[in-house]
This record gives sequence, C-alpha cells and structure tokens, in this order.
Amino acid sequence: MNSEVSLVAVARIIKPFGLRGEVKLHLLADLKDFLTYQEFLVKEKFFLRRLVPVSTRGGGTIMLFEGYASRDDAEALRGKTLYIREEDLLEKNHIDEFYSFDLEGLSVVDINDIEIGIVREMVDLNGRWYLDVAGERDVLIPFVKPLVKRVEWQSKIVRVDLPEGFLDI
Repeated sequence: MNSEVSLVAVARIIKPFGLRGEVKLHLLADLKDFLTYQEFLVKEKFFLRRLVPVSTRGGGTIMLFEGYASRDDAEALRGKTLYIREEDLLEKNHIDEFYSFDLEGLSVVDINDIEIGIVREMVDLNGRWYLDVAGERDVLIPFVKPLVKRVEWQSKIVRVDLPEGFLDI
C-alpha cells in the first residue's frame, strides 16, 4: 500500500456478534455516510469487503465481511479499526458540513471567551453525538445547536454556550 495514502477511521470492531461471522461496530462516521462504503482497510494492511448491508440489531451496528464465516473468524477482528481512503469520503456540500474528525484538536471556548479545553474526538453514544473535551476537567458536551453555537474554522474554535453549572457536574 502506498505510504502517501491518507486514511480516515470510520469504525471500530467491538466484538463478534452471533455465530455466522458478523461483528458489532462502534461507528466513528455518520451512519448514512457509513452505509455507502463497501471496502475498508485495516492498519495491518489488509482489506475487508462488506458482504451484506449494515444492520442495526442488538443495540449496535452489525456487519459481515467476506471470508469471515464463523464466530472464531470474527474474533480475529476484535478491536480492529476500519479505515477508508480520505479520497473516498463523500464530498461535503455546504460550508457547515464537516466530518467528526475535522473537529479533533479544535479549542472549545464559551461565549465569554473562556477556554474549556480541546476536542479529543466526537463520540456517538446511542445515536447522539458528543464532543469529548480534554481540559481542566474532561467533559462530554452534547453536539446540539442550543449548546454548540458555531464552529469557527479560521480560528479553530468550537464556540459553545453551556448552562450555568454544566462544568460543575
């Protein structure tokens, strides 16, 4: 594989699911985008090809890959991260569209210009997205309009308006 290829993590394999080689995933990408991807790379430099459509069963996202037909086969994938080539990402259509990894490393600042911390990653918890912010106190901030006012790309800031006492919890 060419070392110049940029990869983007889109999911982590949590564990085998069932007896037929399926695996349960933790998505790092939006589900509707994820559904469009057919081939994935793993850091160990091998490819996985999706066999069946992604399904959501048993409280998670489930997938089956070509060549993995049993629970033992699927066990070999436990803990692996799935990547796609950055060039294969869906094109963003609007200025306010971005991928969750675009926010990593941005400063989180409240409307009074007080820095809260740095975005470690976006976390999907039961279908709701949160900013995982590392700061004086680590905090998960729901990524919703009433709290996240805007992303200031030029200054690399996520501007938030948190209720009084939010950081004291």
